[in-house]
Order: sequence, then structure tokens, then C-alpha cells
Amino acid sequence: MSEDALAYLNEHASFTSYAASGGVRAQRASPTIADLIRAVAIECGFPSSSGLTVRAKFDRDAAIALATVQELSGAEGLRDDVWAYLTTALLPDVARWRFPSATEDRFHGGARNTLQRLHMRSRALDLGEDAGVDRWRLLRALTEDAHVAIFERPSIGGNPVLAQAISRQWILSSSAVGKAAMEGVMRHAIKILRLRYQVFELSILEEDELTAAVGLVFSEAAGLSSPAS
Repeated sequence: MSEDALAYLNEHASFTSYAASGGVRAQRASPTIADLIRAVAIECGFPSSSGLTVRAKFDRDAAIALATVQELSGAEGLRDDVWAYLTTALLPDVARWRFPSATEDRFHGGARNTLQRLHMRSRALDLGEDAGVDRWRLLRALTEDAHVAIFERPSIGGNPVLAQAISRQWILSSSAVGKAAMEGVMRHAIKILRLRYQVFELSILEEDELTAAVGLVFSEAAGLSSPAS
């Protein structure tokens, strides 16, 4: 944490309070998480280097690191206030480094929080330890635009089965049309999915049926995104 941020926290320490429900006090548990993420940021060039490539690497590596934190694997990882505290009180300098022109939603809890968005990705796209070196294949392959399209929509990002099916199809489509064209394809695909299947739960389909359904949607989306369209 920067000296200015630490001085601010010390100056206002008297305002610190803890919920009556108990739990582990933040100064004993949270710094471990903060140190972990700060180490990832430093490895990615924090606090100086902050280009697009560096930010993408930080997002990938920090997401994977957060997936290893046992304290976040349960209910705590679902609480917006936990992520708001981590970002605002413990890692504000890292958040501003990742998003130089950060708005308040990068600090508030929610799908756009600097760290919570990464945790959502790693929870949904984790292929499991049995996948070995391919465990984080989906998370690493998607661009930031693709991640945003999936995880800023709770009905999709909150459903790991559907999120993984869309991610796999994104990879296949990007190989066919190129990553440069995928922003438009993804935009159309998400619209079609949300309109066509708003009253039908896609994730109850068998794997091959789900793959076929999502593949058809991406094919339609690619046609809508083509120059001739």
C-alpha cells in the first residue's frame, strides 16, 4: 500500500468498526490477499508500466491467484462489501494503476469492481485441477471485451456451464474470423442468446446439445457481423 494511503487509514483508524457477527478481523486475514495481488501487480510492472498488454497479463494472473485464496471460495467471495474493502482500503493504488481513469464502480462491490470481476471469471471458467495445464485455458484465451460481454451479464456470467460453452465457442469463432472481428460477433451472439433463450435454461442441455445451440448462435452472429451485412 502507498504511504499516503496507509497514512490516511492510520489517521482514520478510530472510525474502523467490525460486525457483531464476528469473524476474523481484517488486519489478520485480508493483508494476505492484498500481498498476493500486489505481488502479481509488481510482477506485471506496477507501479510504472501499465500498457494494454501489461493490464491483460495482470487480469489473467490476478484472476488465477484469487482462485487459490481459500477465504474467497465460500460466502465471503460473494459479498460486494468484501471486494469494496479489498479494493478501496487495501489496494487502491493497484486499482488506479489497473484503471488509470477509474470510476467509482471500480472500487464499489459488483461486476465492475477491479478485483471482483476477476474472481467471477476464475470461478466460472475454472476447468478444475484434473484439467492440468489446460485448467485456465478459457480464462487466458478470451479478450477483455469477451470477458466483459459474459461477466457483466449475471444471467450468463453467473452460470459456469453457459459461460464455459460461450467461451469455447468464442475461441472457435475467433480462429475462423480473427480476434479483430470478434467484438461485433460477440455483441450479436449475446443479444441472440438472451432473446432466444430467455425462457429456456440452456445449461440443462446435454453438453453436445449445448455446444450445438451456442455454435448455431455464433454462426448467425458472424453472418450479422460480416461486412456484407
